[in-house]
This record gives sequence, C-alpha cells and structure tokens, in this order.
Amino acid sequence: MSDSGNTAPPVRAPARARLGDALGQLYGAERAEALVRELAQTAEGVRARLKPGRASVDARPAVIAVYPDHVLDGELAPLAALRRFIDEEVGGLGSALLHVLPPYVSDGDDGFAVVDHQAVHPRLGGWEDLERLSEVSGGLMLDLVMNHVSTSHPAFRDVLRGEGRPGDFHLFREPRAIEWGTRVRTSSLLQRFDMGTRAVWAWCTYGRSQVDLNHGSPDVFLSMAATLLRLVEAGARVVRLDAIPHVWKRVPGGPHQPEAKLLVRALRAVADLVDPSVRLLAETDHRTAERCYLGEALAQHDNHLAVPLLVFAAALADEGGPLVDWVNASASDAHGRDGYAFLQTHDGVHLRPMDPPLDAPTLRRVLERLERAGVRVSHADVGGEPRPYELNSSLHRIFSTEAGFDVERYLAAHALLFALPATPCLYFPTLFGLPDAVGVEPSNPRAANRHRYAEGALRALVRQPVHARILKSLLGLIRLRDRTPALREDSGCEARLPAPGVLHLARGHGRQPLHVLVNFGADPVAVPVPLREWKDLLGGRQGQGDVLLAPSEALWLVEPGSGDLT
Repeated sequence: MSDSGNTAPPVRAPARARLGDALGQLYGAERAEALVRELAQTAEGVRARLKPGRASVDARPAVIAVYPDHVLDGELAPLAALRRFIDEEVGGLGSALLHVLPPYVSDGDDGFAVVDHQAVHPRLGGWEDLERLSEVSGGLMLDLVMNHVSTSHPAFRDVLRGEGRPGDFHLFREPRAIEWGTRVRTSSLLQRFDMGTRAVWAWCTYGRSQVDLNHGSPDVFLSMAATLLRLVEAGARVVRLDAIPHVWKRVPGGPHQPEAKLLVRALRAVADLVDPSVRLLAETDHRTAERCYLGEALAQHDNHLAVPLLVFAAALADEGGPLVDWVNASASDAHGRDGYAFLQTHDGVHLRPMDPPLDAPTLRRVLERLERAGVRVSHADVGGEPRPYELNSSLHRIFSTEAGFDVERYLAAHALLFALPATPCLYFPTLFGLPDAVGVEPSNPRAANRHRYAEGALRALVRQPVHARILKSLLGLIRLRDRTPALREDSGCEARLPAPGVLHLARGHGRQPLHVLVNFGADPVAVPVPLREWKDLLGGRQGQGDVLLAPSEALWLVEPGSGDLT
C-alpha cells in the first residue's frame, strides 16, 4: 500500500480530455461538453471530502466477497455487526480487500435490484458503517450496478404513471423475439407492463423484477458516474462494473457492444478526476474482456471464469491437463495475470455453457462426481439445448464425498488457487468452509450458498476445529502470498504434470523461485524439484532431493536462505 493523499491534479486535465472524447462518441460533442463540466465540478467536491492518507492498491491483494448482512446481530446494524465479527473472531483480514456486495436500497436479488444508488439500505446501516469496514481489511471493493434497476425504482414508476418519458432512463421495445446470447434467467427478455391505458414492453435481462437502463441516455451515464464517485468517497479501492457486457443494446446483436468499452473508458476517466489509484474490475470473462474492456485508460481487471471447473477437474477427477494448459497460456498473456481467479462466488460456480473449458467427456465425469456428492447443477438454454450453467452449492459440498467433507483436498485446492498467476478471491463462507444452507427452495438454487448467520451461532460454528483450521490456513495463505516475491503479478509461471494426479507450478525467476506441488492423487508420490535443498513455506518441512507428497498435500517450496520472503 502507498499513500496517494489528494495529489491527483496533474492527471485531471488528461482525464477530462479522455472523458470528453468518450462521451462525445456516445452522446455528441455538445452534450459531452456539458457532462464533463458537471462531472468535473462534482468530482472537485468529492476530492475535497476524501479522507487524507487514502492507501492505493499497488499490488494485487486477495479479495473476500461478503453480503452486507451476512452477519446478523439483532440490535447492531448488519454492516457494524460484520465489522465486529471480522475484528473479534477473524482478527482482521490483513491486506485482503473486502468486496461488500451491493448495500444500496433495493427490494430483491440480494441487493442487485437497486431502488436508490445514492443510499445504503437503512436496515443495513449507513455509509459510515460501510466505510469503517476498511479498518478490518486492506480496503473495500464495491459494486457499480449499472445494467438495471428494480421495477420499484422511482424513475420507472414515474414512467408507468405517465409522468416521465419512456426512453429517458429505460429501454422499451416492440413485443417481438430478440436474440441476445446466453442469459442466467429463462424469462422473456421483454416484459409487459401497463402504462396507463396502454401496454409497454421493457427490456429485462435479469427477469421481470429488474428493468434495464438505457445507457444511450446521457442522464443515465450522469447517474452512474455520480454513483461511482459516491463509492470512491465511501472508500472503494476497486469498483466492480456489474454486468458490463449487457449495458449497451443493439438489435440484432448481443453483449459486448463497442459502446460498452466507451462507457468503461468514460468511467475510468471519471475515477481519475478524483483518485487515479482506484481500480476498475470488468465483470466478464477474460476471454472477452481483453478484446473489449482491458487496456490503457480502461478497466484494469477481469475474471478468469474457467478456473473453478479446471481446478475441480484436477482435484476431483484426476484431469490436471486442462489446468496446466490454462496456466501456461495465462502466464504468457499480457493481460492474463491481471485477472481475478476464484473457486466460488456469491452466484455459485459459472460453467461457461457457450464455451466450456473442458471437453464434453471430462465435463460429464466432473459433473457426475459432483452430483453424487449432492451438488446442484443448474442449466441454461443455449440454442434450444439445455447445458450445464452453474453449480449452486457450497465449496464444502463440492469437496465432499460419500465419506464426508474432505478438508485436506479443500485446503490443497486453495493452496493451488493462491499460487496461480491471478488475484485470488474467496467468498465469505468459504473462508471457514461452511456447509450449504438447509431447506432451500428449488426455484432459488443460488440461495444454498447465500445463508445469513446469526452472529452468536456463526461464532460458535467457526470455532469448531475443522472451521477454525480452515480459517487459520486461508488467512495464512493471504499473509504468505503478500510476502512471497515469486507470486507478484509480474512474476513468471510454468505448470506441468510430473506424475499422475500431481501438479507443479514454478513461479518466479532468478534467486527467488517458488515451486508449488499439489498431490490430488490417492497415493504418496516422490517428485523431483530443481532445488539443492528445500523448505516448505506452508508447513515448515525441510529436506533435500525428491519431495515425498502425501495424498491431498500441498507444498510451497523455496531454497533456504534465498531471500524467499519480504
């Protein structure tokens, strides 16, 4: 971390120029000029209110995603209860960023059906409660929910009452079929609403309860830019651009329109007017992000959606080859090391139905193994054919067998995740290895992994030996990753399979290499490593020559005395 203070004036003129250029292409030069003037004035006010000593994110710290009401006290506001729990029970998150999922006023979709972008939901607390979470973490990541709002949003209700122009904030179309790629929802893309005595059809990518915004309207951009500035003022070090592939519509067409890139460019410039150290994360897969969103003056990060399934194939089905291929390709990719990698998110595990990272037989074997353990596999319609879309179970369930929860394999998979050439992300329940929620309705499979916990019950649960061990191990990985030069984002990475079921990642070059070994096989294996002597950073083992790996064991090996830690 470094102190960025309030020293951004030298970059503001170029930022204004970039903002004007992007907005000019979107809305015309005259309207763009007025928008830039208004946003520059708003940005000056935000800059004046920024707290001194804001720390910039120089490296790529790990990320932990959490719902603002994941911890419930009954008397204390949930955001305050979350802060207290992390402080007292976890001992703080160190350098890890805390990704607080949308805290806005909303009426559905666990916060993503936004009613008011400028306010924290009163039942969660206030902006100050949100800001104070930085005290128990390395900083905040917050969501800019920019594709849609709740149908209860005042602007949409005004339209339905005949008090606003339909195209000012939302998209309305004639009621006809529209081809628009693969969607999470199976509902119709266009939904009928009554506007006085006539019917209108609104674009609803994520179902009837959420209506899409019309980003062709300058007023919508102004609203989103104001929200971005409010998030920065609240302490966001990273802002996640939710559903960015869908924000610009063209018929016929699909996601990832060129104007989406211009919107990201404009938002990047808005952030630069206040604090250039704030990073943007495009919520999309790296395969499309490099083409559409990454690069100079755009978003710095994206997601590696292939990672969970590749790790599960290696860890659960003895299919490590696809993961090795992915690692070697990502390590040689200029943008590959800028992505975020995870084993699970609040949505579950995305399976990339349009382009699975595994061939059909391997994918089938992995999914059959998971279904035997009780993992829920959701499907989506792709060209009239149902394909596996998402895993809707906890990692506890995914790493379970008929014999029970395999904690050793769970920890080995995370040791591998933290060594990949990407930024590791954890979901709050996985920090403790918590199991699925019970009594989940089939109509809402994602709820299996979104259980909210009474604080007292959660404290008792995470103190149980298995969950306490997982917490200690994962916090140790966060600290160790920060101190290991070979795991920095500019470090090289090469993967191979030295034996059946065994993965070897070589990170770093020169005097400080790191050799990561993971045995997902059923038997002990002796593995040669190119070190005269070696020391395991995870468990402290030391030795010479071949390394004997037990089943489900992971080692981070360095040469003793090589200056391996900072």
